[in-house]
Amino acid sequence: MSIPVVIALGGNLGDVRSTGESALGQLDQTPGIEMVRISRWYSTEPVGCEGRFLNAAALLNSELTPTQLLLRLLEIESMHGRVRTGHWTPRPLDLDLVLFGQWKIDHPQLKLPHPSTWSRRFVLDPACEVAGQLVHASYGQTLHELRNRLLSRPLVVSWGGALRGEQVAGDAIREKFGSLIRWADPLESPVLRFVFENESSSGPFEVRVPHDLDIARRIMIETLTALLDEPEVVG
Repeated sequence: MSIPVVIALGGNLGDVRSTGESALGQLDQTPGIEMVRISRWYSTEPVGCEGRFLNAAALLNSELTPTQLLLRLLEIESMHGRVRTGHWTPRPLDLDLVLFGQWKIDHPQLKLPHPSTWSRRFVLDPACEVAGQLVHASYGQTLHELRNRLLSRPLVVSWGGALRGEQVAGDAIREKFGSLIRWADPLESPVLRFVFENESSSGPFEVRVPHDLDIARRIMIETLTALLDEPEVVG
């Protein structure tokens, strides 16, 4: 049975667009895969490394299992020079499984739907072009609905721990994001809530951070950058 699948593409080394188009061509030639639609390309601010990214998305129909498709994506990445040297490092090509129908998988090598889909405009904007009507299996909202909830400014953010959000954020976050975000009371229903890793869950739209405040602030900056950056269409 054929299942609708959303793939996210990205990179910031070399001719990313040519690399991505080549990878999509190889994916389309894979038995059991039908390419349905490809988004435009977007220029986006980097998160955690240097050099702006190009991002896109593709809608496929797949007769492969999630594991089979993941292995094929990793193979195509490798063929295009991707070497995994760490998290958030510069790369010529990144191919991520975003949605695989209504499948839910929680495994160290594969999580479906992709757990960060809802908080990354560089994923949501191109994904909405090709499959905005598809429902995120974990949140029960379409990709369009998930994107739309991120568009209002200031973005409502709360801190789930005992400290006030402004105390946890520090000067770097206030200087970088300023009036783009509003710290809310933890009892409100914000778009985004940061919580310590050992806090009990209070809602789906959460980002868990360690008790080390320096690391927590870095994660907060990366998350807010991905949420607030306005991807620029480049073709």
